[in-house]
Formats: sequence, C-alpha cells, structure tokens
Amino acid sequence: MKNETITGSLVLVHPEAKNDPIGKQGQVGVLTYARDASENYVSFPKGGESVYQAKDLMLLKPKEEIRKELLQNGSRMPLNDFKAMYKIMMRQDMGTSSDLFNALEIARDHPGIWDKTLEAVNRSEKIELENTLAR
Repeated sequence: MKNETITGSLVLVHPEAKNDPIGKQGQVGVLTYARDASENYVSFPKGGESVYQAKDLMLLKPKEEIRKELLQNGSRMPLNDFKAMYKIMMRQDMGTSSDLFNALEIARDHPGIWDKTLEAVNRSEKIELENTLAR
C-alpha cells in the first residue's frame, strides 16, 4: 500500500492502545513510514521509534469537519469540550508543526472530543483512496 500523503504527519498514539511496544500511549510522534494496517513506524521527539497498528494511531480530522461539528452541535456540548475543539481548530488554522503538535495534545487531554477531532490512520487511508478514485 502506498500512502505518501500521511507519511511525515504528526500522529497521536491512542491513549488506550493495548499493544504499545515502548509505552508511548498518549504521546505525539511523526509517522515515518506507513506500510499497511499493521506496520506503521512512528518516531518520537524525545527519542524512540516503534511500530504500531493503524488503529492505534490518530490524526486530527480536517479543520472543516471540526468547524462543522462546532456549528452543528456546539450548543449541546460541555463548555470545556467546545473550548478545546475551538482551540484545536485555531491551531489548525495557524498550521505550523508546533501548532498541530499542540492541537493533538489538546485533543488527547479531552476524551469527550476524541470522536469529533481525531480519526484513525486507517480511516484517512480509505479517504485518500476514495479521493484518488473519484478523480
């Protein structure tokens, strides 16, 4: 499987990952090589590299999806979750790697918004394939 589009992306190791060979649950790293659903290499800023299953690695959803979620359901969510999602969206607008790193850390610290702000790496691969086939 080729997936150059996500290689080099910042990813969050799912905080509840069961199979974490080096104990980096909840940490942000760089996806250095994405081969398939069971072989994804991640390097960490403070050292270390490990192989993860795609389901254990989370990417930020596109800011348009987060914005849509805020507009449609923001009035019904807890205030802290709304603020966290807004901060994530603002960090995505800034777009630097340190801002995206911070956005992933904000998402990590608010389990109530995981499903609204994060997606598994394998879901992103499916979206990329659909976009490629639609052209």
